[in-house]
Amino acid sequence: MALAFFDLDNTLVAGDTAQAFAEYMAANELPTPIDFLDINHAYMADYDAGNLNLADYMRYTLSPLFGLNAETIAAFIERFIQDVVVSMTLPKAQALIQQHQDAGDEVVIISATGIHLVAPIARYLGVKHALGVDIEIKNGHITGELTGVPTFREGKVTRALQWAQEQGYEMTDTYFYSDSHNDIPLLEKALYPVAVDPDPILAATAQAKNWPIISLRQ
Repeated sequence: MALAFFDLDNTLVAGDTAQAFAEYMAANELPTPIDFLDINHAYMADYDAGNLNLADYMRYTLSPLFGLNAETIAAFIERFIQDVVVSMTLPKAQALIQQHQDAGDEVVIISATGIHLVAPIARYLGVKHALGVDIEIKNGHITGELTGVPTFREGKVTRALQWAQEQGYEMTDTYFYSDSHNDIPLLEKALYPVAVDPDPILAATAQAKNWPIISLRQ
């Protein structure tokens, strides 16, 4: 039995769920400043360039949720999944997840998106295990501050190793599927690294290292 780690955004789904959620919040009359989406797009450009300040981004993009309780947020996210994520889901991605599950592999979604989105989206995709950026909750409310090691860049390696150890798995027989050069550290640790519809930097790295390159969109 192998461990099969999957990135989420632009890997299992067509697009970025965090950006889509920001757009959904703005469209559904949550308290967002007039330039909320422009600033979110600027943060996404920083992510693509490899220089995102994750703490600042999470604090800003989560700000519309600060006044809501956990039950309200959970219900809002479920509506978001049905209204938006369902149409972003890639049939080939679902088939690949099923292929690993049928082989008896343990499937884990590991994403630099907040766990408030990653966990329910993973459930929708039929995946039991989800790792995302953990955020602080005080008195039942999101504060926007990060807790623990973020699942971002080298942090994905740390969290994947930690999760495997806690679950009693060895990281010797592992797959990792991702589209992003930000995930090269974990791809380099996987026995079977796979570039999925990769960005230009990851595509060049995959070619240089002879990693498989696949598309789940075509």
